[in-house]
Amino acid sequence: MLKSLDIKNFAIIEDLHVDFTSGMTVLTGETGAGKSLIIDTISLLLGQRADGDMIRYEAKKASILGIFTYQNAKIDDILAKYSIPILPEMSIYREIIDNSRNIIKINNTLVSLTILKQLANLLADIHVQNDTFKLFNQENYLEFITPNADSNYDKLFAEYTISYANYLEAYKNYNRILTGQKEEEKRLEFLEYEKTELSKLELTKDIDLDLKASIAKLENHDKIFTALSSAYENLENEFFSLDNIYNSANALKRISDLDEGYQESYEKLLDSYYVLDEIKSNLYKQLNNLDFNQEELNIQNERLSEIEKIKAKYKMSVNELIAYLNEISLRIEMVKDYDNVLKEAKELLIKKFEVAKIKALALSNYRKKLAQNIEIGIKKECLDLDLVDTEFKIAFKEVNLDNYQSSNIFKETGIDEIEFLISFNRGEPLRPLHKVASGGEMSRIMLAFKSYFASNANLSLMVFDEIDTGVSGSTAKKIADKLSNLAKYTQTLCITHLPQVAAVGDQHINIYKEVVNNRTTVHIKYLDYAQRVEEIAMMLSGDKLSLYALDHAKALLKQN
Repeated sequence: MLKSLDIKNFAIIEDLHVDFTSGMTVLTGETGAGKSLIIDTISLLLGQRADGDMIRYEAKKASILGIFTYQNAKIDDILAKYSIPILPEMSIYREIIDNSRNIIKINNTLVSLTILKQLANLLADIHVQNDTFKLFNQENYLEFITPNADSNYDKLFAEYTISYANYLEAYKNYNRILTGQKEEEKRLEFLEYEKTELSKLELTKDIDLDLKASIAKLENHDKIFTALSSAYENLENEFFSLDNIYNSANALKRISDLDEGYQESYEKLLDSYYVLDEIKSNLYKQLNNLDFNQEELNIQNERLSEIEKIKAKYKMSVNELIAYLNEISLRIEMVKDYDNVLKEAKELLIKKFEVAKIKALALSNYRKKLAQNIEIGIKKECLDLDLVDTEFKIAFKEVNLDNYQSSNIFKETGIDEIEFLISFNRGEPLRPLHKVASGGEMSRIMLAFKSYFASNANLSLMVFDEIDTGVSGSTAKKIADKLSNLAKYTQTLCITHLPQVAAVGDQHINIYKEVVNNRTTVHIKYLDYAQRVEEIAMMLSGDKLSLYALDHAKALLKQN
């Protein structure tokens, strides 16, 4: 659950501390009072991208700190994976400095936005006002049935993604060969000239750097010989003997058991002996192998000069020239042996297509199994939301997987296109949800989705920003009961304008604005029973309190 929030210099919030309880917390207040700003800060703690415009006017930075508790071993696995301390309470901190800089810390450890989102998927779910409108767009439906933390699904999706990328690469290569033959025939003579010119140089990776290093050694032969000779002679002369170091070490060894300092000096002297002896041997070998060859120097200088001219001509590095040579060799081969090259590309394309098809079908079949459970779950949730005769089905569009050249069969999400079909009345046929549902029905369907997935995801927090939009009367009571029931298993935060929903909260926080020193700031008030009665009565009556509204508010609170 979310225990507390500390918000500083965020939008019109200057400095705000909010403590939350378990169960259901309702947030009420006038339109524009800042209720949604509280939800926005929680969204940032759960991975929403930050924006410099969120910083309070004239402030240099904004910060948000949330303290969470949870019971989910998968969260601990992620924390351990990224060497984040596992503590009784998890702190998530975000600091927004400007559009390009923001700081994220989990348990006081710097993390990336990607890591934060991995944790957020297991920690909480947030419904904002625009989410309900996603139900009006069929393109969003796959997102609704995609599980947050399902390792089997993640594995199937990852395998499909790899096979899809491999197929696309083979598809592009095949079509490039298919359409590029005539153009390449025109350029064949020039390509062969370039291939001959580049092949004569026998280029290898970083050869220009290797030549420069070799030339530098040859040009500095005398300097190198003098330095090596001097170094060797200083290690091999009558005034310096490695044997003296070795004998000194043995002398200390005889008394090493009497003092740790003697042992340490003995070990260092012995190490020095072996190191110097190895250096001396290497110097001797280098001196014997050192040779100056003027002809070799001339050859290398000439070769480097040719390479530098080619680099300047093609405006490429050596490694780029090697890649270009391979490319034009393939293009020449394509023209000269077009049929065979095309055949090989086609065979590869078909092979990659078959693999992608297998992976896509595996992912699709898994989704269909998930969809069957979701259909049952959504219909059960609808019963609790005054949608008694509702029938719900997730329909998958049939896909023809016979044509290996139809790249539009596959998408980044797979081969599936789905439609939510629904009937709200007994005897009526199933029709597309986005065509037949009213705003109030959409709100309830969205709540049904949220409630179903929350019960299966072990989330510690659910947040709703006006999930009850467009409903009233007995339906409002059904939504209130559904949220209240959800709060028995998952901490639930809810912004609402419905008195029926406000009355079921275990904690009631009023959000309001004040102007102090010509600056607007957001404040909160934890409402006691008497204050809740007045707040709910105002929600019932509008702008004036009446005895009827007060009695009705008391009745709602008593009922819950």
